[in-house]
Amino acid sequence: MKREKERKGSCSENISLLKRALSIISELTPNRLKINVIKAMIDALTPYIAICMSALIIDELTGRREPSVLIYYVLITTGGTLFCHMISALLQQKITVTDGVFHQELKKYLNNIKLNLDYDKMENPKCNELHSKIVGSMFMTNGGITSVVSLITSLITSSIACITAVIIIARVFVKTTGEASRLFSLGIGLLYAVIIIACIAVTVRNSKKESKEEFGLYQNCATNRYIDYYHFNYMEDDKAAKDIRIFNQRDLIIGEIRDKARKPWMNILIRRARLFQMYFGSNAIISTFIGGLTYVVIGLRALKGYISLGDVSQSYSSIVILISSIQNFFVSMSQIISNNEYLKVLYEYIDFAGVSSQGNVIPKKQNGFTIEFHNVSFKYPSSEEYALKNVSFKITSNSQTAIVGVNGSGKTTMIKLLCGFYKPQEGYITLNGIKMEEYDRDAYLELFSVVFQDFKIFAFPVGENVAASVQYDETRVWQALKTAGLEKKMKRLPNQLNHYLYKNVDVEGTDISGGEEQKLAIARAFYKDAPFIIFDEPTAALDPVAEAEVYTKFNQIVGDKAAVFISHRLSSCRFCERIFVFDQGEIVQRGTHDELLKDSNGKYFELWNAQAQYYQ
Repeated sequence: MKREKERKGSCSENISLLKRALSIISELTPNRLKINVIKAMIDALTPYIAICMSALIIDELTGRREPSVLIYYVLITTGGTLFCHMISALLQQKITVTDGVFHQELKKYLNNIKLNLDYDKMENPKCNELHSKIVGSMFMTNGGITSVVSLITSLITSSIACITAVIIIARVFVKTTGEASRLFSLGIGLLYAVIIIACIAVTVRNSKKESKEEFGLYQNCATNRYIDYYHFNYMEDDKAAKDIRIFNQRDLIIGEIRDKARKPWMNILIRRARLFQMYFGSNAIISTFIGGLTYVVIGLRALKGYISLGDVSQSYSSIVILISSIQNFFVSMSQIISNNEYLKVLYEYIDFAGVSSQGNVIPKKQNGFTIEFHNVSFKYPSSEEYALKNVSFKITSNSQTAIVGVNGSGKTTMIKLLCGFYKPQEGYITLNGIKMEEYDRDAYLELFSVVFQDFKIFAFPVGENVAASVQYDETRVWQALKTAGLEKKMKRLPNQLNHYLYKNVDVEGTDISGGEEQKLAIARAFYKDAPFIIFDEPTAALDPVAEAEVYTKFNQIVGDKAAVFISHRLSSCRFCERIFVFDQGEIVQRGTHDELLKDSNGKYFELWNAQAQYYQ
């Protein structure tokens, strides 16, 4: 009873997994399954045109031999087969196109999931591991959702072929004279069927074991992560080229790829080949045995005179197809069940990555905005130590706040919490008195223009980089570039705002310096024109003159916005109306520059004097 429930549960689960996969597939490429099913039906029935008609031709040749009848049979055979092949070929062309579209749409679908991930999930190792397994199953083993349609198509083809073959063979087996002969034929047929079923059961078990063990091989391998990183992240990055040469990293990279990627992958291929030899070798022996047994059974019936030569040809061909189709049917079933394990990984990723963006609408700006931290504490998932401890402060519109402290003091973590990338483990954050979690996530993010330490400039045209959009207001872009000190540089480019940066996409693209990249990131923040503007070490790559220009324009840039300025250079914080000093995840001091310097025992005084000596 328990096993029966488990079997039903497993069957129900497998059907549910397939339904969800087909729902995703139909969403990405609506007609893909339909076209494949039609082709599967045509391909399954096409061989039977020749099988049935050849029996009639053979019987005619051994019987009346009428030329007109033979010509008629031949025309039906060739014409029908040719017509089916033509339809199948046309459908195959459509399938090739839809398959290509599906793979592109699937990549876009997975990319959209990753791009819409909550930031804390994106940094979670589990998320990266799941994504790596999905990519590995799809592009290394052609498993997962990419193989669902082909497996279902194979199942349909096998089913139709089996049903048709059984109808033809049953007709041949009941062709006898006399009741005793009919009973004897029925007994032989049943015995033959039992032997075939037993043989097929063995092949199904072998196929199921092979699929399960093959799934285990790929799921326990992280090879693709190493290959992806070295080929697509590290070696394609122009900035890594200098380090590779200066520190002679060639041997290191080659060794890493060989030992952690190529060798494990080759071991998998070798073990996979052994699995095929072990399981499918025995399947081939069983198929040969069934074929020989079929010759004996059909031959004996022909010798007894129960069937004609045409029936011999027809029944033998049908039994061969039946055996092959039954094997393919159960192999496809076992492959579908095994492939469902890949689907579970995909669904786990989709469900894990799911975000809830719905929430309260951000109120329209009237008297400005106020964000407040209420005794906020936070630690990263992989750490036992708190990055922030019991932090409380308030940031309002038309204010300028500087955040200072040594590396690892919690400054950047605070910004991530402020922007809603993470949620506090203790305490809470409010916007205009309402908890941050109650707002629509995307609307909340629109409140911030941020220049991060690890900002990214893309190999896109200048205007698209500044606006972070294909469509943009050219006047606003130029104004943002002017404010950031890049207007003159960009006006000298041949295509100005339409000119590509770097040479990754356009060979005529222009490479820019680290300082110019930082100015461009600042221009992007200005263009967004959000109520909160945050600079996380925004001038680290700027020369002193350019840095002074940014500070001079800072008040003009900020206007009535709330500005948060993070810097290691304390001299750059003097223009801010208040300063928070972070140390070991806590705010240890707060006040203006002059107020903080009065406390000779304070952290700010210590940091200021440590830096001041280099300017004296």
